[in-house]
Amino acid sequence: SDFLATSLHAIRRGLDRILKNAGVGFSITSSTFSSSTKKLKEKLWVLSKAGMSGARSRNIVYFSLSDEEEMWQAGCLGDDSPITLLSTVVKYNSQYLNMRTLQEHADLMYGDIELLKDSQNEPYFARTDSVKRESRSSSTRVCHGKIYHEHSRGHKQCPYCLLYKYMYIHRPPTQMEAKSPFYLTARKEATDTGSVWYEEQRMGLRSLRGIVPNLAKKVKLENCENFTFVSFTQVSRRLGSHSCSQ
Repeated sequence: SDFLATSLHAIRRGLDRILKNAGVGFSITSSTFSSSTKKLKEKLWVLSKAGMSGARSRNIVYFSLSDEEEMWQAGCLGDDSPITLLSTVVKYNSQYLNMRTLQEHADLMYGDIELLKDSQNEPYFARTDSVKRESRSSSTRVCHGKIYHEHSRGHKQCPYCLLYKYMYIHRPPTQMEAKSPFYLTARKEATDTGSVWYEEQRMGLRSLRGIVPNLAKKVKLENCENFTFVSFTQVSRRLGSHSCSQ
């Protein structure tokens, strides 16, 4: 899978810092490395063209409620197939868990979303970033959004039920470790409702980047190649990080 353009920049800076600390006396940004610098610039151009720059989009286009209703009616959202369920989970993670960029989705790990209970013993999913918090040696659990049962339009559109299916029913058992990638490659031929729908490998960045544009094409929206994960209307105001209760 391709790296984001921002990741390539970070890797290059890291390599150069290692050389500098080792006192080797040269830099990979010098004219001696002009060939690799040229190749890098060409690759960065391709990544940016594909919407993989890693930068936040300034041209935010939101889907209307009628657009989203058309997606449900057309079968682009729901749990009828691996790709449909994956697309729906991306949609709801964007809306409910305040995930607004491709980078946030790409970095998500299985253990970053936890199944908890509130003070009324009601279950909910929360994005706590526990895996990332572990690496920072922080013990404070924070919530970046919550997903409760919502059956006003039936369980077929319930964000909790659909996320539960993705995480616990159709996922390979080997990919349920905390540090497993959250988004997995869909098995396009899988249809059995009780079977594993996803491969034991991380979903490629290009495929992840294409989810929202592909949904937009289904409802014939213009300029949909430029759509990003912030295209879905947020369900509530972003209030920053909140403590999570178990």
